Amino acid sequence: MPKYVLTGADGKLGSAAADFAVEIAKPEDKLVFTTYKLGAIPKEKLEAWKAQGAEVVEASYDDPPSMLAAFQGAEAVSMVSTWAFGERREQAARVIDACKQCAVRRICYTSFVGAGEEVEKEEDLPFLPRDHAHIEKLIKASGLEYNIQRNYLYADNIAELFVPCWQFCGDSWLNNTHHVRGAYVARDDCGRVQAALLLGRGQPNKVCHVTGPEAVTDGQIMDWICDQTGYQCEFVDMPDAELRRWWADKGLPDDFRGTSPSCP
Repeated sequence: MPKYVLTGADGKLGSAAADFAVEIAKPEDKLVFTTYKLGAIPKEKLEAWKAQGAEVVEASYDDPPSMLAAFQGAEAVSMVSTWAFGERREQAARVIDACKQCAVRRICYTSFVGAGEEVEKEEDLPFLPRDHAHIEKLIKASGLEYNIQRNYLYADNIAELFVPCWQFCGDSWLNNTHHVRGAYVARDDCGRVQAALLLGRGQPNKVCHVTGPEAVTDGQIMDWICDQTGYQCEFVDMPDAELRRWWADKGLPDDFRGTSPSCP
C-alpha cells in the first residue's frame, strides 16, 4: 500500500489538492494530510476527507519530529511554500531533511513562475521567485526524485488581495505591470496538478508550468471585473519607483518577515 503525504492541507492550495487527491486516489493508496493545527481545517472538510479514507495529522515545517512521524513509510511527500517570507528556505530544508531521514523516494514542490531563470546572482531575479529558485536547487541537490510545478500568478489573488485596495486608492488600480500580459491561473487548478503529481501522475525529475488558458493584461482583468459588478475603477500604470513611494507615503513598511502582506 503506497503512502502519499500532502503537507499544508489547511491552506487554500493544499486544501484544493487534498480534495482532488481523495477523488483520484486508487483503493490501495494511503493518503496522509498534514496541518499545523487540526482546528485550522473546517470540521465538515476534515470529516469528508476522513470518510474518503484519508488520515489527517498535525505536523509542522518548524517541528522536525512531527514531520518524521508523518513521513515514515511514505513513497512521496508534497511540500507547499508558506507565507513565511524570510523563513521559507529553512522550512524547506527541514522538510527535505525529514524526507531523507524517512527514506522518502520522491518530493513534490509547488514553485513559482520565473524560478528557473538563469541569472548571475539571485538579486537579478524578481523578488517573488527568489525563495522558490533557492528551494528548487535544494531539492535537485538532495538526491531525491522530484516533481516541481511552477505555478503562474493566481487569478484568485486579484479578488482577494488587489481589489480590496482599489477603494483605498481612490477607486483606482495603481499598477506597475506596464500592460505586460500574464497567464493567470486558478489556484484550484494548481491544487489539482499538485495532487496528481503527488500520486505519481507525472514523470519524475521534471518541472512543469501551470498556466491559465490565455495571457491577459491587468487592465483587461479590471475591465472584466467592473463589467461584471458595475464598480467603476480607473487603471493607473505607474513607474516602479513612483508606486513604491506612493505606498511608502501611506505607511507601508519596506521590511517584513514571516507574515502575509495585507492592504490597509
